[in-house]
Amino acid sequence: MKRREFLRIASLAPAAALALACARGVGTGRRGRRVILLAVDGMDPRLTRSFMDRGLMPNCSRLARMGGFSRLGTEFPPQSPVAWSSFITGTGPEEHGIFDFVHRDPATIAPYLSTSAVEPGGAAARIGKLVLPLEGSSMRLLRRGRPFWHCLTGDGIPVDLMKLPVDFPPASAGGARILCGLGTPDVRGSQGSFTFFTNNPRMISDDTSGGVVTAVRGEEGRFECPLDGPADPFREGSPTSRISLSVTVDKASGGALVETGSGAAVLGTGEWSGWIPVRFEFLGGLSRVNAIARFFLRSVDPYFELYVSPLNMDPSRASMPVSSPRDYAPDLAFELGPFHTKGFPEDTKALSRGVLDDLSYIDQAMFLYREQLSLMREGLRRFSDGLFFFYFSTLDLNLHMFYRDLDATSPTHGTVAEGARGVVPRLYAMMDEAIGEAMGMLDEDTYMAVISDHGFSPFRRGFNLNTWLAAEGYSRLADPVSARSGDMFRGTDWGSTAAYGLGINSLYLNLRGRETGGVVDPSEAPGLLSEIAAGLLGAVDPVTGLHPVSNVRILGGGAVPDLPPHAPDLIVGYADGFRASWETTLGQYSEDVVSDNTDRWSGDHCMDPDAVPGVIISSLRTKIPDPALRDIGRTVCGFLGASTEPPGRNILDG
Repeated sequence: MKRREFLRIASLAPAAALALACARGVGTGRRGRRVILLAVDGMDPRLTRSFMDRGLMPNCSRLARMGGFSRLGTEFPPQSPVAWSSFITGTGPEEHGIFDFVHRDPATIAPYLSTSAVEPGGAAARIGKLVLPLEGSSMRLLRRGRPFWHCLTGDGIPVDLMKLPVDFPPASAGGARILCGLGTPDVRGSQGSFTFFTNNPRMISDDTSGGVVTAVRGEEGRFECPLDGPADPFREGSPTSRISLSVTVDKASGGALVETGSGAAVLGTGEWSGWIPVRFEFLGGLSRVNAIARFFLRSVDPYFELYVSPLNMDPSRASMPVSSPRDYAPDLAFELGPFHTKGFPEDTKALSRGVLDDLSYIDQAMFLYREQLSLMREGLRRFSDGLFFFYFSTLDLNLHMFYRDLDATSPTHGTVAEGARGVVPRLYAMMDEAIGEAMGMLDEDTYMAVISDHGFSPFRRGFNLNTWLAAEGYSRLADPVSARSGDMFRGTDWGSTAAYGLGINSLYLNLRGRETGGVVDPSEAPGLLSEIAAGLLGAVDPVTGLHPVSNVRILGGGAVPDLPPHAPDLIVGYADGFRASWETTLGQYSEDVVSDNTDRWSGDHCMDPDAVPGVIISSLRTKIPDPALRDIGRTVCGFLGASTEPPGRNILDG
């Protein structure tokens, strides 16, 4: 027993110990039964079956022989925040309210993250330019609906959810022990952006998508690198805080010493650091935000090039709640050391931007996989009863970046570095090893399932929804030249625009009474949406002759009653090989309606759900032919004997 755990248990009074025991296992459920759920984001049924047949995934083959292997229905759209919200609540987007990675404010058309929002603080005292908040700001979970595990914890059945997606902040714990995953921001409150310091003029770029490239100068081998942190709430206007990294370069050895003021790392060229503490102080040190970052020394000669990962919240001293109870994350960090807290841990943007190459990116991905594996092992070590859930990001984010290796017709197939070829089957084999470790806990009272939220498809061609709407007369560009400047909806004549696209799969009407300056009368919405849907399904890619859109779902115009104002009016389901273009996601226009996707992000799932189903590999036989992700919660509750059940179907009972 570790020292901290011993001291914590020893300090409990007998009455408190009895109460803890009651809370963690005594209830009306079936005592001694256990469920192990491993959620592998992006695990594709076709690839999994192929790798199983090739002998690369023997543990999954063994688990499938015990119970079964099946496609698992995803959501429309098959985006991770949407699908995992349906898993959590047993309901669809109309009930839980998550329709896309981003939603838009109909009054301003401004996009915002769909899963959580910052609630501004209240009163504040001002002393000159100094602002002293009397009531602090906080984060609010935007997902609606009752999590299925409340049916378990209400009966005293223990629930452990590690790296749980779409539950930040964990306001809906309901007695469960939660470590937050997908949707957890960095210390800046964003989904994470890298920083790259260099004196190489060829690396300096105005493209700041996903990160910041900062030019620095050095004297006598020393560089002072300004690193931006969170907003300073104690200063008027909440300016961005900043510290200076001190980097001492030794060209002779090809190394560098990086000092953050609260930690340091010595790196050789092409070498990664572990997690290094980074601290931002306010009010002369009376308040602080503790972060952790990893550094990659790309070069010292002839140019200095240093990558800094997105600034993760330090799990031992997080400024926002990343777990419930709040001391759960620090307790894990005490046992295991620092670990990532940001919801999207792998830095795909750094690879797309060319700041990391294939091999340095894969090194990062393997480090993060090992970290997740350590967390799973620790969670299983503590697990004895009830539900244990663990989420792996490994396949999803890395298949986005390396589907080009599987797809010989990808526009970026030829960009895969020699040492990176074959990384996808390697990742699947690694996941099989993790699954095999968890299978070591199987017994007659334990049910285990491996589940995914969606599969994968190649992303060869991008469809620009806004350019198509303009070409078909559903929107109008007052200034076509400025419309292609890259700014969101620049040049759009809103007085003559009936529809627009924003996010990955979402189309909105410019509806009178909802959008500011809306022009579409609500009575015209049903007919207009049907017309647009037919046009999208009939659209043809002039280069390939294929239909980029294979499915649509109409929500607006009364098709779905009581639709919230942030919901899209129509969801676009792209065909295999197609997806919304990068410009579409940000409300931009491109020259062509359909164009090659030349980004290393070469695989995707934000498409027609029929093209990218998830997978379930179960230790018990499923008894319905079409299991879906939203059925899993009810299945778990049924196996564990909860007195009440959430929505969905029990796939083990039929």
